[in-house]
Amino acid sequence: MTKITEERVELDVGQHDPAAQRVFSQKVVLADGTVHLYPIQIRYAWPSELDLMAQLAGLRLRERWSSWQRDAFTSESGKHISIYERASTT
Repeated sequence: MTKITEERVELDVGQHDPAAQRVFSQKVVLADGTVHLYPIQIRYAWPSELDLMAQLAGLRLRERWSSWQRDAFTSESGKHISIYERASTT
């Protein structure tokens, strides 16, 4: 993303490493004759990984949606809301 005004320029650049499930990005802001860098690094997890972590913690998936409007979660969904609960002890 790029934002340009008479006073400042903002650039968002990034690199995606799908094998390591990591995103490295940087917001670059040019303003008042200076350069400001705002680095961001994230490691993401797939829903199946979260399900396994929950299972190991004694939880189970109760519901999963693709939005707060409870739209269905599909392979095309870009995000998810996952609700976990304690697994049955019986």
